[in-house]
Amino acid sequence: MRFWPFASRGARVSAMDLSTLPPIIDFALFAINDVAIKLWLPIRLVTALDTISADTEASRPDILRRLFFEHVYGRVLFEQLVVWQKQQEQTPPPPAVPPMIRCSPSRASSIEYLGKSTEDYKLWLPLPLKTELESLAKKDGLGLSDYLRKILVRLLLGETAYAQWRTVIGEVLED
Repeated sequence: MRFWPFASRGARVSAMDLSTLPPIIDFALFAINDVAIKLWLPIRLVTALDTISADTEASRPDILRRLFFEHVYGRVLFEQLVVWQKQQEQTPPPPAVPPMIRCSPSRASSIEYLGKSTEDYKLWLPLPLKTELESLAKKDGLGLSDYLRKILVRLLLGETAYAQWRTVIGEVLED
């Protein structure tokens, strides 16, 4: 995978074997999506997720789980998780995973910049990831769904769109 489409050269360092690094978390806790969260997404974020899903041939729940994992634990730890999972494929398969996502069109968001939150997701996550996300949301003074929307705007639409969104929110709150 190329990280920049206009790159003129490859890596200048040799690959490090991530399996030799000691994990700082128990990756086995992330193998099962055992808790659900409810997440309302506006059409702009759904469209971004659909685009990534089509381009990568990955499901929307898998994309969301990856984005949230990287947000909480970082890219390097995610790469270690991938290496760990590949090592686990050599062992018997893990238990069945509960249904990952259900969608139903529903209520509207008051934030016009992103569009109406018409997608009601029930997203299954590993418990440690949900716990960390709830903790971060609480520190930010937001509900979980609001916090996750904020993170997705920043990750999928960028900091410029996030700043514009914050301006619109401020105008809405001042009215």
